[in-house]
Order: sequence, then C-alpha cells, then structure tokens
Amino acid sequence: MSDELLLMCIGIHLLLTGAVYLAVSLKADRLQALTEAGIVFLLPGAGFLVVCITRLLYSLRFMQSRIDPHKLMNSNNVFTNLISYDENVIPLHDTFLVDDVQVKRKVFLDAVKQNVLDNPKVLRMATYDADREIAYYAVSMISGHIEELEGKLAELEAVLRQEAAPEKVREYVGLLADYLSQDFVDALTKREKGRIYVEVLARLLQEEPDNDGYMQAKINQEILLEDYGEAERDCHAFQQRFPDREEPYLLYMKLYHAMRRPELLQDKLAELKGSRARLSPEALRILRYWGGAFSEGL
Repeated sequence: MSDELLLMCIGIHLLLTGAVYLAVSLKADRLQALTEAGIVFLLPGAGFLVVCITRLLYSLRFMQSRIDPHKLMNSNNVFTNLISYDENVIPLHDTFLVDDVQVKRKVFLDAVKQNVLDNPKVLRMATYDADREIAYYAVSMISGHIEELEGKLAELEAVLRQEAAPEKVREYVGLLADYLSQDFVDALTKREKGRIYVEVLARLLQEEPDNDGYMQAKINQEILLEDYGEAERDCHAFQQRFPDREEPYLLYMKLYHAMRRPELLQDKLAELKGSRARLSPEALRILRYWGGAFSEGL
C-alpha cells in the first residue's frame, strides 16, 4: 500500500512539474519555464506553492497597473508621472528585438502609454508581435481610436447638415485625414470616406485657393482613389499657382508613377531640375533616385 502511495505521489509531482512548465512557456520564454518547473521538481510540494504564490502576487500587481486601452485614448496625460521608458535611450523599434518577453512588454506598454497617438507606426508593428499581450493591447488601442474617430465624425456630420460653419468644416477635414490614415479601416468604408474627403477639400479650396496644404491633400487622395484625370487637372492648377515650388512637380511625379507613365515622369523630373524651385533634402533624394533609375534604363 505504501509503495502504491509513493508511486501516486511521484506521478502527481511529475504532472505538476509538467503542468507548470507548459503554463509558464505559454506566457514567457523557455528559460523562465524551465526555471520555474525546476523549482517545483526540486522542492516537492513547497516548490509548487512558491511558484503559485509568486505568480499570484505578480498577477495582482500587473492587474492593478493595467489600464483599459479605450480609456487611455481619452486621457493622454494620465501617465505623465508613471513613465519608465526614455525614447532618447532606447529606440522603440529596437524593443521588438528583445528576447525577454516581460522586459519587451513593459518597455512597449510604458512607451505607448506615454505617446500613443505619436507612434501609429509602432502600434501597427506591435499588432504583429509574437507576444499576444502586446498584440492585443495594440489592436485594442487602434480599435478604440478608430471607434472614437467614427463617433466624432458622426457628430460633426450631424452638425454640418444643419450649418456648415468654416471652423467645423476644417475640424471635419482633420478628422477625416486621421481616419483615412488608419490601416484597420475596411477598404469600402475608406474609399467612401476618401471621396467625401476630396469633396470637402474642394469646397475649402474655393474659399482658400492659396492653401497649398489642402491642394496637396486633395491630389494625394485622388491618386489613392485612382481618379487620375482629376488629380492631373489639380496638379496643373497647383503648378500654375505655385510655379516656383517643388511640391507640384513631386505630386506630378507621384501621379505618373501611379499611372505607370515613366516618360511623363521623366519629363517632370527634367522640369523640376530646370525650375527655380528651392529643393528640400527629400526632393533632392527623389531626384537622385529617379535620375539614377532613368540613367540605368528604367
């Protein structure tokens, strides 16, 4: 009877050791799982209690510090005195190269809490991270931001149906630009909102024809919508109004690249080189790139 009891205890002990290893390996790396399983194996009974109590205390502490991502979107300053991430010391993109799951998670969450709306590219990267906690958190925050934008757009659309005040129209354009920049909006909705965006920008340009920001936004959206004829007409009007600016030429080149018209792109490249436009570093980079491509026989 005593031998049977001993074998049963050994079996239970090995099962607990294996269960701890499997449970920890789902949330942490292999080394952490082996360490905790080793504690359970080397300290029968007591080791399992130590691991369980430690995990319980950690979970309680983590839950106390965890913030609802949807609430985070509406309280940008709530974390100002809780930051442990310094972007001047650790580039946030490099966080995803860290092997330690707990360290990566803490650095990422601290950074996002500090600067969520300033890091949309990092959030998009995080949605594909292997750590499910980080991926879930990023998706939740992006979804929360999209829901918030949709709510604000609906409210403004109701107001604009009653009275199209200029300041409200400008606010509406800003929200549409933000909404269209989101990756997780379905293609059909994005296309519909994109057409509305172009229409509202056209209305604003009637009142502010010299607003080059509105003109560039309109042309860029028309290219995305593949409305190439209207985009080309707008590029022409833009260049006529600002003949000594680099932006009309660059937009022409972007348009002709989308249209797959290299001969027209090359013509605009030559025009830009011969113009009196003061070129920015970005424009010089584009000139070098396309100049090299054409010289090599595009």
